[in-house]
Amino acid sequence: MRKVVLALVCLGLFVPACVLGVEAKIGYVNATQIFEQYSLAKDAQQAYEKEMTDLNAQVTEMEKELQAISDSLEARKYLFSEERLKEKKAELEKRQQDYVRFRQDAEMKAARRNEELTKPIVQAIEAAARKVAEKEGFDLLLDSSAGIVVYSKPEIDLTDKVLQALEEAKQTGETSQPGQAGGGQ
Repeated sequence: MRKVVLALVCLGLFVPACVLGVEAKIGYVNATQIFEQYSLAKDAQQAYEKEMTDLNAQVTEMEKELQAISDSLEARKYLFSEERLKEKKAELEKRQQDYVRFRQDAEMKAARRNEELTKPIVQAIEAAARKVAEKEGFDLLLDSSAGIVVYSKPEIDLTDKVLQALEEAKQTGETSQPGQAGGGQ
């Protein structure tokens, strides 16, 4: 629904221009394709996956420890007095709460880290798309990965040109490496 509304808004903005005799040059890019093929985005994805692998290993280790404690308690529950059994169950419950808190913190940390790694890349993609659109004389640039573009002529697809501009900017040091704050914009 949102895509239809966006398409109608874009159309609504350019219908008056067409009525006034002003021609609008419209192009598009596939932002998903750019993100998947851009080398710095790949580097950021690899860095993120490595960090998440390490974090997931910690979570898995905590889960194993909890399971071992639970299994041990279950197997030995008849050997404890009622008071000692309550203590052991309380200890297990506290460790389970610690685990839940750790896991929630890990998820929040992962989301922040993902944003930290991708934000400069998204900004670089937007800047490169804007630069290419201006250079090519386009008035409007749409994102086909959002499902807005149903049909177009191949010559108004600027995806490859934006990718090329991004790689050139990387070579000249105009964009930051994954994990660095901000971009060189």
